[in-house]
Amino acid sequence: MNSDNSAFLKILKLSAIIFLFLSFALNYLSTPLWDSDFWWHIANGRYIVTSGTLPEKDPFCFTSILEENKNPFPEWENFILKQYWLSQIIFYLIYNSSGTAGIIILRSLLLLILLIIVFWQLKRWSVSFPIAFLFTFIVFIATIKTTGERPVLFTILFTALIFFLLEDFRRNRKKRIVLLIPLMLFWCNLHGGFIIGIGIITAFMFGEGINFFLKKSDYTKQEIFIFYIVSILSIAVSFINPTGWDALFISINIPFKYKIIHENIQEYFSPFIFYKSKIYPLPYEYVILVFLFPIILFLRWKKIYLSHLIVLLIFLIPSISARRFMIYYVILGSMILGNEFDILMKSLIKKRFSEFDYQKIITILSFVALFSSVAFFAGNIYGHDGFQFEVANNYSVPVGAVNFIEKNNLSGNMFNDYGYGGYISWRLYPYKKTFIDTRALNISVKMEYGWIINALMMSDVDKSIEGKSNNPLWKVLINHYDINYIVLSVVNPISQIYPLIFELIESDDWIPVYSDEMSVIFVKNNLRNNDIIKKNRIPTEEVYNTIIYQGASRALNNKTNPRSLISLGDVFYRMHRSEDALKAYKYALERMPDDKSIQRKIAQIELEIKTKKEQPKSD
Repeated sequence: MNSDNSAFLKILKLSAIIFLFLSFALNYLSTPLWDSDFWWHIANGRYIVTSGTLPEKDPFCFTSILEENKNPFPEWENFILKQYWLSQIIFYLIYNSSGTAGIIILRSLLLLILLIIVFWQLKRWSVSFPIAFLFTFIVFIATIKTTGERPVLFTILFTALIFFLLEDFRRNRKKRIVLLIPLMLFWCNLHGGFIIGIGIITAFMFGEGINFFLKKSDYTKQEIFIFYIVSILSIAVSFINPTGWDALFISINIPFKYKIIHENIQEYFSPFIFYKSKIYPLPYEYVILVFLFPIILFLRWKKIYLSHLIVLLIFLIPSISARRFMIYYVILGSMILGNEFDILMKSLIKKRFSEFDYQKIITILSFVALFSSVAFFAGNIYGHDGFQFEVANNYSVPVGAVNFIEKNNLSGNMFNDYGYGGYISWRLYPYKKTFIDTRALNISVKMEYGWIINALMMSDVDKSIEGKSNNPLWKVLINHYDINYIVLSVVNPISQIYPLIFELIESDDWIPVYSDEMSVIFVKNNLRNNDIIKKNRIPTEEVYNTIIYQGASRALNNKTNPRSLISLGDVFYRMHRSEDALKAYKYALERMPDDKSIQRKIAQIELEIKTKKEQPKSD
């Protein structure tokens, strides 16, 4: 290829990658601040900064400090309260000085640096531009689902950075490997995910050890000495954190001793179970890499670098069982499998085509990459109203509900939505404490929260009292904790209506006083709340309309999940809108044709409509 063509191809590739990364930046910067965990983290960061100490006990939930709720896993509570301290301080200081914009910019920078590292590593391996472009885009698709503003952002970035440094030493023998030591020290005080870094380093140590033993290593004795000394020191310093070795012990025991803590948490469900249950669509970017792995292994099993193989196995297995680990497999898999895939493609193409034809193919694919990146950029920029740097107060952050609590000075103990606890703590602590938050530090309180929110009866948790006096357990607990007001999201994260809401609507003991696009507040019908009820009481229809809005919005946004449509049907049925309920259930059945509960609801309503039509009209 002559110099003119070579220069043209470089400009082509550079243009494509510039438009691609501009599109990434636009996408990240345009995503509002939405993660409900963020608010708990900055509330804890504020607590650390203002008190000058790390919390010993949960400062935010009134339920946690009660003697009756003594935590059976105090080491878990200690780990959660202290392990994120440095990232929480960083988040708090940035938010306190720069607000929402500062956090969104930080989030965007961390994810963009991640993508730069992935692309850079692929190019350092001389991966062809179209394949490097493709696998970098795969990582971007995965990160869209992990844009939550949490300390885990540092773990996502450092996963790629640790791998990059280890590869840098393996390929180039660069002394930059010593940066592993301060990096791991920094990481272990940012997030408990530093265990992932230990896993990557250990995989390389194990792989190099086997190669050295089999006399296949290309390290000199001095280089192998440097590698192991730095690796061991990196692992050692990572336990210089507020919880020390507990972090390793707790991480290993998450599927065992601490399994009960993570039950019903979405992040710990398999992505394939979620797909089978029609909760979320299949994450195709992840699935591609899952199925590419055995293909690469079959075709390249004698040539694939042993440490890379160990890394892929270490992260593939947990990613299949829990969604939260998918991103790490995607990051590492995109680099390792991207490189192996490129080697296979080059071998295949060069066997069938001349070097000239090969370069023509690369040029054509680079044109495709440029066209795709320009189209992607145009799609992001079209209708763009500028960077709003907003809080997602219409689907995850209860700004309006907390404003109402603050304005009307609601008093007494609250029962709050699990996802709202962090934001309430950020806004109202120390004047008001929550029932629970997304950390769910106390397993006893978490269980009771589940019993209340699902409006369970005594017999639902104790089968021995069936047929006897069967009181509503949720009422017993609400009275036990002397709850004076309840603030909830009208639907849960998988678009189901909380049964408690229907119970509150039908109860004379609770009065709805506030609703907006996502939240509803009930206060106890007593003298204490008499003035608030007179001033703010809203009709039941407003609560139902909030549920209808959320159900319709989620049904449009997620065309796989039938639960939003079932929620719509349930509300319409209670509003005596049988025809609308029937339509909603039938749409839900289209998404899940074999669901017996939906079929029964449809049959029941059809029978009721038929019976009503057959009844003689009164004169």
